[in-house]
Amino acid sequence: MRESEPRTPEELERDVLNALAAVTVGEDGPDLLSAGHVTAVAATGGAVRILIDPERVDDEAGDALARVLHQVVGGLPGVERVVVKPRPRPIEPMLERAPGAVLAVHSGKGGVGKSTIAVNLAVALAAGRAGRRLRVGLLDADVYGPSAPHLLGVSARAESTSDGTRISPVTAHGLKVMSLGFMMPEGKALAWRGSLVDEGLPQLIADVDWGALDVLVVDLPPGTSDVHLALARAVPIAGVMAVTAPGQISTDDVRRGLEMFADIAVPCLGIVENMSTVVCDSCGAEAALFGAGGGARLEAETGLPLLARIPFLRDVLVASESGTPVILSHPDHPFSARIAELAGEVAERLAPAADPAAEKEGGRTWHVH
Repeated sequence: MRESEPRTPEELERDVLNALAAVTVGEDGPDLLSAGHVTAVAATGGAVRILIDPERVDDEAGDALARVLHQVVGGLPGVERVVVKPRPRPIEPMLERAPGAVLAVHSGKGGVGKSTIAVNLAVALAAGRAGRRLRVGLLDADVYGPSAPHLLGVSARAESTSDGTRISPVTAHGLKVMSLGFMMPEGKALAWRGSLVDEGLPQLIADVDWGALDVLVVDLPPGTSDVHLALARAVPIAGVMAVTAPGQISTDDVRRGLEMFADIAVPCLGIVENMSTVVCDSCGAEAALFGAGGGARLEAETGLPLLARIPFLRDVLVASESGTPVILSHPDHPFSARIAELAGEVAERLAPAADPAAEKEGGRTWHVH
């Protein structure tokens, strides 16, 4: 930081907008904002993200503009990192509306506890731990290893509605749940690829009798795959929540996934660092066995908020194996308290972001006044 008092995101964004007002298109042209060359500015911590309009600024001109923006904005007090990217081109989803606000839970790698976080978060929202009870659905979209049935202690099979036109979700712990695990024999793998994913995933949303929901939590497979793009093509996504372990390999993979979502105009609500430490059952001492500081680094590099740091606790593993989410079996447990706080953050942030519209206009050079 370049000054003793840290800048709030609002102050930083105001300073950036004022700086951009001094950069004109051409010698005597309009400033970048008036011309629509810059479509959005967002600050989180010391990171500033600036989006430019690719319809006004082509790739070659965009590189030149990015250099100008790095020079102008990077020198402002409180700015630690500047990210300049083209405004993403959103995918037009097949379904105009979802049963509820779609929260996609994503991780770069498997084994970071993503599904445990997704299930406990969904239950916390349904149980009122975010301040009020919400109507919550959980779609286990991990076509390679569905785990929601095990985590929720459910062994049911998917059944049709009474009129035979739709699929009835399974009710468990206050949730309406659908999983591919309800549709295939136990222990069998599902070979969904390409067009099968494109056709099958929308059916798990449109053909399930969800009823009216406030939130539909979608537990995605780890990494980046056809499933992630199929979800964006199927239904509007209100936001993505990324789950990572603190180590470098995990955070690198999460970063790639977040870039993919950003490129298709899917907003990210923030980052959860799971397994931040391991807590000893006997003495309560904590050790960073899975790396340290990864969530904070992602926050600084991406400008996205670190929503929670959650330690690895043996009680959570035991509860997960038993089929009862910790948020219910041990509501006063430290893990449950962290999940309740996370539920409050997520409920507050779940709102679609508007994409500003603008008219097409030319412009090749930028002058700082």
